[in-house]
Amino acid sequence: MNGAPLQTVSDGSTTVAIAVFLGQATAFVIACWIAKRSYDGYRDARRPALLWLALGIALLAAVPTVVRFLLPTVFDASSLTTSVLATASEIAGLTAILYTVYGRP
Repeated sequence: MNGAPLQTVSDGSTTVAIAVFLGQATAFVIACWIAKRSYDGYRDARRPALLWLALGIALLAAVPTVVRFLLPTVFDASSLTTSVLATASEIAGLTAILYTVYGRP
């Protein structure tokens, strides 16, 4: 992918590309905000479950968003590499959240 990220949209519509970018940026900001609030709760109450929840949210939503955007754009990574890394992060995030719910953090 040598072109700009806006050129990778299948129908070629710049409006659609901007909408997708804004949606991804919004999801990233919300995920970071939730993770920060969870971490702040951990700092105040020293409850490890909140730390695991913050980690899980970050790995589930924020990290894959960055991976899907930066790897192809900056490092010219293949679609397979990007998908594998983003999915691995999502699985790790879900595992951390499951540990929060069912484990004894």
